[in-house]
Amino acid sequence: MNPYTSIWTGVAANDGPQEFHVLLLDNGRTHVLADPVGKQALHCIRCAACLNACPVYRQTGGHAYGSAYQGPIGAIITPQLQSMRHGESLPYASSLCGACYDACPVKINIPEVLVHLRGELVRQKQSHISGKLNAENLSMQVMAKIFANARRFEAAQRLARMAQRPLTRNGFISWLPGFLGGWTASRDVQALPQRTFREWWRERTRKNQPNKQNKFVGDPARSSNA
Repeated sequence: MNPYTSIWTGVAANDGPQEFHVLLLDNGRTHVLADPVGKQALHCIRCAACLNACPVYRQTGGHAYGSAYQGPIGAIITPQLQSMRHGESLPYASSLCGACYDACPVKINIPEVLVHLRGELVRQKQSHISGKLNAENLSMQVMAKIFANARRFEAAQRLARMAQRPLTRNGFISWLPGFLGGWTASRDVQALPQRTFREWWRERTRKNQPNKQNKFVGDPARSSNA
């Protein structure tokens, strides 16, 4: 049985096999169907249009996916069929450029499912103490707290501007220490500006604000009331 077959004629008297058996193999598809976001992966008709459009697949080839399902559709089907126990790296094997979604004839929103599966993987890791204490998880938790509050965010920006001074050369950072070095391994990072847009806007507003003490100087109505 394949996605292109929709009609079975059964058996014919005195012609060929006389028994017709249908075996329905679930293989985890019921679990996938229960996911409101991930279930759209089951709409796939195996046309391989997403494979031809995917820049990651063109560079890595099919064997890198470790499954019969390759390319972008394999990156969302394989982890779900295997309950996220295998192929944990597959949802990250994408630049989320959306070329697969544009090429898909049944309009499976593969980038949406990829992001959804990435979140599922993170939540699974966070359910264990080792995942909660993971350096990446702790740093993301700290970032979430910073981004949730404007004052904390602006304070972090000021600290980052001071911390980048020893590393900045001609407006760029070409080396970062530790695990941050991955950002500068093949590119330079532009240094943070000395003044953010919000700081510039507040300064501009103060300069353009009228002088309240001289607001009523020469005002006839104010003079008469006095």
